[in-house]
Amino acid sequence: MNVQDRILELMKERKWTKYKLAKEAGFYPTTVYDWFNEKHYTPNRASIESICLAFDISQAEFYSRVDESDLTSEQTSLLELFEKVPNDKRKLVFDLLRTLADKD
Repeated sequence: MNVQDRILELMKERKWTKYKLAKEAGFYPTTVYDWFNEKHYTPNRASIESICLAFDISQAEFYSRVDESDLTSEQTSLLELFEKVPNDKRKLVFDLLRTLADKD
């Protein structure tokens, strides 16, 4: 399952339209439609975070259903490393990644 398939699955579970997802996640509707039309854009990290907030799920829950073959080697390595982080330290990892990501 790729990212777009996962989004469609979550939308179907909640009976949301693409327009409803756009509204709930704070996107322009065209942004969401572009993920599923011939442009086949892939949502970026910030978009996935907004999608997870809209669906009220964690990113781990979101990615738990994404086929590993659709992830890059770097993404797979990050997930493998994250699994080794003790539960009481995981918030620190997220905070550090968010800080680094916001520096762009």
